[in-house]
Parts: sequence; C-alpha cells; structure tokens
Amino acid sequence: MSHEQIQSLCEPIPPTPSGLLADRTAVIQKYPLRRPMSWRHSLIPRPLIHRLLPLISPSPIDTPSASFYRLYQFFVIDWTVQFRNELEYFWTQSQTDWALSALPDPYPNNKPNTGSDEALQYAIMTGLCYIMEKAYNRLIMRGLPRDAPTVVDDFEELRARPKRPEKVPTWAEVAVPLDEVMDIPDSEGNVPADENADEDFLRFGVRVATPHWVFV
Repeated sequence: MSHEQIQSLCEPIPPTPSGLLADRTAVIQKYPLRRPMSWRHSLIPRPLIHRLLPLISPSPIDTPSASFYRLYQFFVIDWTVQFRNELEYFWTQSQTDWALSALPDPYPNNKPNTGSDEALQYAIMTGLCYIMEKAYNRLIMRGLPRDAPTVVDDFEELRARPKRPEKVPTWAEVAVPLDEVMDIPDSEGNVPADENADEDFLRFGVRVATPHWVFV
C-alpha cells in the first residue's frame, strides 16, 4: 500500500447530512469557487515542522478520500457547480490510487448504527460511487480515458486504446440499504417523488434528485 493510499484511509470523515443541511453556508465559505487549489488537499493535520515553516515545507497533497468527501458535501447541499467541478477533478487524477475501485471505505471497521445520521451518510456515499461509475464510464466507453491529455491531437488514437471501465469499490457493492427511506432536499427544500428520485440513491434508501453528473 502506497503512502498516498495510507493517508487516504486516515482522512477525517466530513459532517453528517443533518449538519451540512443545517448550515449550507459553512461549506460554501470553506470551499470558495475561486482558487480551488488552496483547499484541494488532505485535511489530515500536517507535521508540526510543516505548520511552523509553511513557506519552506512541501505543499500538502490531495487524496482520493479528501476529494470524495468534498464531492459528498457539495452533493448534500445541492451545490451543482462545485459538485460537477469536483466530479471532473477526481476524474482527471489518473494515478492508480485514484481508481474508483480503490476508494477506501469511509467506515472500514464499524459500520454506522441503523437509523443514525451516519448510516444516511454512508448510504449517500454509496450512491455517489455509482454516480461516479456512470459518469466516468460514459467517457471511457466513448474513447476518452482518464489519462487523456488536456489537449487531444488524435481522437482516433484515443478511441483505439483498450477501454478500462471504472468500477465501484467493494464496500459500495456490498452496502445494504437503509431500513426506511430518508429524504435529502434540494437547495430550495424540495424532495422528489419516488418516481422522480434518482434510482442509484433510492435503492440504498435515499430519496433525492439526480445530480448533474454529465461533464465534458
């Protein structure tokens, strides 16, 4: 296991859905649209020497879990612009550690208690994995791999490459749905009817509108 994978396992869990919905502004202030690279990094406390000497210390790295937790927060508060930005940002990180299937389990040892806000959080994160799989494989199957250059000179060469679809992590495959369906309202307080709710979330017990997952 690489250093980056170990660090990703240690990322602090973000606030629960009720905490996020109670104060959407806190997320917006923490992750402003401008200068995203100022907050796209791990939230694991840095060694004391790095905090004392920030100007001569290496820049903090980002981790798959840190990015995934930001995506989760943007989704819960229904911040479409930042959700799509982060979804695409995760996609552009083509290192092995950033494979969707390698995304660490947010609760690897003790699964949340049934009926808890953490259980709802876990269900949302599970549904997000399937949204990411759908969004990324749409591009991969069209011939645009995750390691495609920023400027593409030869689309035919890209389309001719072997296609390696993304796959949800094992923990998402085996996740069980909530005992009862829970609602996540949009930014205006609306909750869709079952027939209009997103199927990837509803099957895990979360009634919520489908996020805007198409990009590029």
